Amino acid sequence: MRRGSHRGACQRLLVLFVGIGLAIEASASAQTESDFEIWTATFFTGQLFSDTPTPIFWFDAHARRSEVGTVAILRPGVGVALTPWASLWLGYAWTPTWVDATGGLLDEHRIWEQLTLDFRRVPGLLLQSRTRLEQRFRPDSSGTSHRFREFVRVNYRPTQRLPIGIAFFDEVFLGIRGAGWARQGFDQNRAFLGLAIFALEALFRVEVGYLNVFLSRDPNRMAHALSLNFFVSYGGRSRSAQETQSTLDRN
Repeated sequence: MRRGSHRGACQRLLVLFVGIGLAIEASASAQTESDFEIWTATFFTGQLFSDTPTPIFWFDAHARRSEVGTVAILRPGVGVALTPWASLWLGYAWTPTWVDATGGLLDEHRIWEQLTLDFRRVPGLLLQSRTRLEQRFRPDSSGTSHRFREFVRVNYRPTQRLPIGIAFFDEVFLGIRGAGWARQGFDQNRAFLGLAIFALEALFRVEVGYLNVFLSRDPNRMAHALSLNFFVSYGGRSRSAQETQSTLDRN
């Protein structure tokens, strides 16, 4: 009964976020421009120790190709896993954009803070919430832009005997304060649905599928993207008896 209630709650959460994404897209005007893009990314996360609390580290790299140009992202970060399901992060991101029409380079730098929450109590099911704040800077423009991002992921692997599952996520971006060059209020929404392919158990995962990106602009823009993501994770090493005792002594 308990497992059934968890699954029912997960299904309701998934329906809620799908509904939010559809509502946002439905509000787009008839003048919405659309194009096809290709997005690729590699994510590497790890922790120093296998139990918590422990220092943790993060790095992701992206390459995105559209009709306008090419965007890259390099984003390192460090943090602390407070519990197996809650972690705090602080990092930096460099986001250069090469514009085809002018041949020029647009630079953006970001400082980011993040709270990540994981739910794994149902076998084969991952629910994840990622709340991120960004402070954005551009060398060619003045002022600092502040942006809020809320990301929700649902991954489901029906059985451990098959290395394939379903991956879904939705992320909402809101400009909350700052420079005139950045969008204020609702900025964009990203929704992904695809396959998750697992290898080496918890160490490596590939997700491939369709990504819909709606940008609130004048006119609005919608990108239909082929998304290919690689995830590598390191679970940390076991603490020695001496390290464990030292931790207990400090507490």
